[in-house]
Amino acid sequence: METCEHDFTEEDTYYCRMSFFQLIRPLTFSGTISPILVGAGFAALNGEVRWDMLFIVLIASLFVQISANLFNDYFDFKHGQDGERWTNYREEAPTYAIKHQQLPYIAGSAIIFAMILGVWISAETSWWMAVIGSIGMISGFFYSAGKYSFSALGLGEVIAAIFLGFVTTILGFVTQGHTLNLQIMVVAFTFALLISTMILTNNIRDIKKDVGFRNTVAMRIGYDAAVRLLTGILFSIYILVIVLIGIGVLPITTIFALFAAFLAFKLRKCFRKDASKEEIIQSMAWAARHHWAFGLLMALGIWLG
Repeated sequence: METCEHDFTEEDTYYCRMSFFQLIRPLTFSGTISPILVGAGFAALNGEVRWDMLFIVLIASLFVQISANLFNDYFDFKHGQDGERWTNYREEAPTYAIKHQQLPYIAGSAIIFAMILGVWISAETSWWMAVIGSIGMISGFFYSAGKYSFSALGLGEVIAAIFLGFVTTILGFVTQGHTLNLQIMVVAFTFALLISTMILTNNIRDIKKDVGFRNTVAMRIGYDAAVRLLTGILFSIYILVIVLIGIGVLPITTIFALFAAFLAFKLRKCFRKDASKEEIIQSMAWAARHHWAFGLLMALGIWLG
């Protein structure tokens, strides 16, 4: 087996493949699952829960996220990035591996499934859900598509904060029959900050690799300032939770989320002055673990409340 390089011929790219699970990036699913569970749990504090609605909203949102992940890999590869992640199987290509050219079709299929589920969600709640869902799908595509994609313009953290922070949390709340209010907006802000740490971590890690492809926040402000920004965001997340518990917006059981601080420390440690290259590479895995731990512990605390 050969590793795909950046100087592809048409024949070579035909054989560049990755496994399906590599492409959909299950570790990133917490960006959708956790905020929706928190939003629905926050709604459950003041009313009944429609479990069918919660399940369909989760599945539809995951389809949207999967499509965005696939489009991101497709355009990164097309623009000459992440070639080392692909393998040129040539004549040995196994049936389970997915060709680079298949990504837009698989992503398109995921969007179609999301749209079908979105129609049911909208019919059960409000057709504004269809509008919001459509904007989310379009944003997922343009996150990485084109020379002036959102990620290329350094808007990755902002777009993720909006759609995998505010929108997902609020979606979990309003689809349970509640109207938008200031409290759920503040709770959603927690997840806007949380998902931003994942995008920022990725951009700090790839600050050299992205030269010529993107102009990320990390590239604009520099490595050291980006690490300080990441530290500040991580610290702010925990302070915000403590404040929300203190003023009674969140139940006291939400304090479980504070146990994820250990993983936040591990993430920050990846960018210390004497960190090895391997530790920096592993930073994204720690960012994903932190998101999963914090998100699920916060969801557990709210549901128990």
